[in-house]
Amino acid sequence: MVRTTTAYLPLLRRSDDPVIINVSSGMGSLAFTHDPGRSESQVAVPLYASSKAALTMLTTQYAKGLKGIRVNAADPGYTATDINGHSGSQTVTEGTDAIVALATEGPGAGTGRFIDRHGEIAWS
Repeated sequence: MVRTTTAYLPLLRRSDDPVIINVSSGMGSLAFTHDPGRSESQVAVPLYASSKAALTMLTTQYAKGLKGIRVNAADPGYTATDINGHSGSQTVTEGTDAIVALATEGPGAGTGRFIDRHGEIAWS
């Protein structure tokens, strides 16, 4: 993510409305993984979860550091794909809702946010 962001910064800076959308996960949310009412608290995948937690932190840091570029993260949720043997609880279309929402916001929309298809996700 760092290498890709760095490589594309010159192109992003030429855009009238530059946007970076990082695809994260609720598994990277400390709040979700500690909430017994959430499915994320029932799964132990330390490498995946720590990589997504790092991605959400990089999102907040870039959102503060890259002036004029909106940087947000989206959680697609547990989506039925080939990777999980189609065991996800939602369709691919539902899984893209948050990403599409961030991608189609107009200029001036917020930066440094973490959302899923239902709205804002707490960072902690």
